[in-house]
Amino acid sequence: MRNAFVIILLAIPCLLVGTTVVVCPSAAQSPTDDIPPSPVRDLGKVRGDAPTYPRGFFIPAYFNLDQSALEILNQKFDAIIVGRGSDYSGLVPEKLILVTGPSPTYSNSKGRIDEWSTIDAHEDWFLHSSADISSVTRIPLYRYPHLFYMDVGSQGWRDFVASKYLEVAASNPGADGVFVDGVPHPSEYESLLGTAHPSYDFSIYQGHAMDCIYQIRDAVPGKLLILNTELYEPFTLAGDGGVAEGFVHFGGKTSEEQITKARWLQNIGLIADRDLDGEFLLVGSGSIDSTLSSLVEYCYASFLLGYNAHARCYFYWHSNADGGYSKINWFPVWEMNIGEPVGDYFEAAGVYRRDFTGGTVVVNPSDSGLPITVNLGTVHTDSAGNSVLTVTLPNKSGAVLKKRFW
Repeated sequence: MRNAFVIILLAIPCLLVGTTVVVCPSAAQSPTDDIPPSPVRDLGKVRGDAPTYPRGFFIPAYFNLDQSALEILNQKFDAIIVGRGSDYSGLVPEKLILVTGPSPTYSNSKGRIDEWSTIDAHEDWFLHSSADISSVTRIPLYRYPHLFYMDVGSQGWRDFVASKYLEVAASNPGADGVFVDGVPHPSEYESLLGTAHPSYDFSIYQGHAMDCIYQIRDAVPGKLLILNTELYEPFTLAGDGGVAEGFVHFGGKTSEEQITKARWLQNIGLIADRDLDGEFLLVGSGSIDSTLSSLVEYCYASFLLGYNAHARCYFYWHSNADGGYSKINWFPVWEMNIGEPVGDYFEAAGVYRRDFTGGTVVVNPSDSGLPITVNLGTVHTDSAGNSVLTVTLPNKSGAVLKKRFW
């Protein structure tokens, strides 16, 4: 198993990717000092190939990548999502490259001005809050007044979206696939619309969304189709994989805003689900409190508990506090080689554990209670380099541990 990932401690350089990359060096260190070169590796781009355990992925979205950013990405990342029009020509061919297209469920009045004039002229493509079909009754996304809910049941809208993905595929022949953002879980979609459009319920939305996914898939033959679905199984299986954007912790939340243990178990089950064998599973976590390495390790350890060796699982970290998806985050815990998983995860005395050929992962997802001490059985090295025989886990914490001398 190849393990290493995407994490950032305040003591290491912070790399901000925009039209240029702003480097915040630690002492006189170059941002590429001490970064070991990665071997060229087969990412299993064709479904059915041997599974891989890649280091992680990064979303530069609509930003261009200068030489400093390209060096980091080429050396440390395995999958990269780029925006339409982004210059990613400096990425080596071995990377998994996905290019974004429009969301099927909402439109952006600011991000794509060239498309907005066409969209704005088709009132029948929008969802409306009343029978008065006009621009006044369009339904904006909560906290995003420039984004409007679109009717995925409208054939005209679906044709427009599919045509844009056809353009993306044609103009990016070297990319491995396309990334479809904004395909929420039906219950989330129903909840977000609320009383503004009560007739658009769970089943209606799911049926229309599936039709739209299939139409996009038909527009990009030979390309991977990855959807931001929070790994909702029907949508994920309709393509080649999906994204869980807030797997254990979301980038817009503080460290105290934790999901419950019950929700945590559901999320672990998302990536452990054998129904998703062969799929690309891009799993994200983040926090406003980006300096908390303990929170990063908790999220990463949770990912390793559910990691499906029969799928293609990726992990990444982003923080809305310091650049969001435009920032390259890397943490030393991702460099720990603990080998291959030995069986599935299991629960013992409130702690969830999974053994690996070269280490152990333990997580305490409890909502309350005293810290729990775990006897590892043999001496391990923790992410800080300490030799430990036991590890004490407070609530909402985890540890990635490497076997001593492995």
